[in-house]
Amino acid sequence: MEPTLAVIDIDIFAGQDEAVREGLLENLANSETECITPLWVNWLRERADFRVVCLVHDLMRFDDFLVDVIRAVPGVRGTAAQLAFDGSVRCDALMDLPLQNSVWDRRAAATVTVKSQPGRDREVYQALTHLPPHQQVEVVWVVKLYHSTDADLQVLLLGERTTALTGYVMSWIRTLPGVVDTQLTSVLDWQVIGATEDFIALAQRFAERNPARRARRPETRDS
Repeated sequence: MEPTLAVIDIDIFAGQDEAVREGLLENLANSETECITPLWVNWLRERADFRVVCLVHDLMRFDDFLVDVIRAVPGVRGTAAQLAFDGSVRCDALMDLPLQNSVWDRRAAATVTVKSQPGRDREVYQALTHLPPHQQVEVVWVVKLYHSTDADLQVLLLGERTTALTGYVMSWIRTLPGVVDTQLTSVLDWQVIGATEDFIALAQRFAERNPARRARRPETRDS
């Protein structure tokens, strides 16, 4: 079976932020299972306190990973996981993610969950995978979450500044025919765990189909 992309949101008790952060990173570093490949950890505020993104090579072992590595950290209040079995990852933008570990090269980042109108799902997905280029925004991926109760699709964005990401969502994503609603979550911190070959494996697993030409252009609908 091909690997599955898992996005795990972690809610923590107030006042235990740093303790959970240290315990979580330690557990991920010491995890010896070959069935799960952690890619990165985000520090969030809008929806959850932390987010772990990983490739799951054996779904039968995913529950053990959640229980033994994530939920076992003292201070964790709860978890919610979303699994993506299909989608499109842009390799060139994905390779910029390891730079997020550097305070000098770190860029603004956000995830956008999208609710699509039933019956127009394929239309919305195709439109999201062909979003127009922007001078200050890159689309890293569009993945499908149709089995989730919270969203149907997720878009990961990188940008030069947070306002550019917000403007891009308002101008280009929320205006797409068939989009019912969106929610943007800003990333405040970034800890990359995966190796270069892990990011390559992610790009190959969710390879773009018929990638469009994306030369950046200076003119945009938002600022």
